[in-house]
Amino acid sequence: MKIAKNEDRRTRKTKKALREALVSLLHEKNIQKITVRELTDKADIHRSTFYANFKDVYELYDHMEAAMIQEISDIISADYAFKSDVFFIKLLDYINNNREISRLFFGGNISPSLYERLTGLFRDSFVECWSKEYDVAGVSEEMDYCVQYCLSGSLGVVGLWVLRDFVYPPEKLVAMLSEIETGVGKIFQTDSEEKITCSHCRQN
Repeated sequence: MKIAKNEDRRTRKTKKALREALVSLLHEKNIQKITVRELTDKADIHRSTFYANFKDVYELYDHMEAAMIQEISDIISADYAFKSDVFFIKLLDYINNNREISRLFFGGNISPSLYERLTGLFRDSFVECWSKEYDVAGVSEEMDYCVQYCLSGSLGVVGLWVLRDFVYPPEKLVAMLSEIETGVGKIFQTDSEEKITCSHCRQN
């Protein structure tokens, strides 16, 4: 589901209220047990307003997931000149400023659909940054393994941070994530230098 960017202010406010109400209820019960009446009562919105925007609770959930993906995608697509620490600062700030929905999605119970979409976003970001920073053409099998390592590690670390209620200092977490990402990225720098050296040897 794509988020429309030309929605008016009133519609955005309504959808935001409904998302917040759904997040709150999902901390109490499974989505199968949540009714539209509960949602609208909690959001203080008329049922007809709900049905003007969503056909059911599941569509609202999909919208909520899509909204988070879009917001994280906006962070990823920003140009940070390949500085991983700046990227991780922005990402952790976003998660910290959206604690309730982050607890729902990252706190040890991430949905398979959200995980798949997030890993897709992060994978593209890692590949683009490493390819440009270390002048690597194409995605090798080695890069695929390294990207998967960073993806699983980054999401796992963020999930643990959320699960432990954001207690660990974010600046230390940023330093840790950045060091890991940089260390793995240097594999391609070394590999690239070795290829240049080998090519030079063949020419001589």
